[in-house]
Amino acid sequence: MYPLRLPYKKVRSRLKNLIKDGYSSEALVTSMFTVERILRRTLIQLIISAGFTTNQAFRIIARLNGLQAIKEVWTIYDPKNRTLTQILTNTIWQNLRETAKMRNGMVHGTVTYSQSKCKKKAQEIIDILDIIKEKLYATYGYHGWGGLSKRRSAVLHVDPKIIL
Repeated sequence: MYPLRLPYKKVRSRLKNLIKDGYSSEALVTSMFTVERILRRTLIQLIISAGFTTNQAFRIIARLNGLQAIKEVWTIYDPKNRTLTQILTNTIWQNLRETAKMRNGMVHGTVTYSQSKCKKKAQEIIDILDIIKEKLYATYGYHGWGGLSKRRSAVLHVDPKIIL
């Protein structure tokens, strides 16, 4: 997986070069990890925006394993209670789920896929990565690629419903 310190165009170029050089399975794995990382970073920003501190956000996100877990908690932190599939569309989500399943099978050594299938899926995910980045930015003003805003003190109990 490439660090987010690299410019987006550079990472996209490296993913394309993996496919071009015949490393389609590596391109599939890396592109899917990149998608997950962008979604996780955007979710961290949503958690911080909800009033949690940066440390609390990282602790919350550390407990989430996999793409499905990210989807399940997305609504909790979205300011308008939207689901991840409402933002990304169901078609994109289904493609991500299918590719994540392929990636997990390859990483854990339980299944192998032909290079042609990996190439096709990797190219699809690279194109979807562009769409995800655009949709997240249009929705939240943040797409998971830049630096995170930090919060040192929580503002969760500014309007308490139970007076202690």
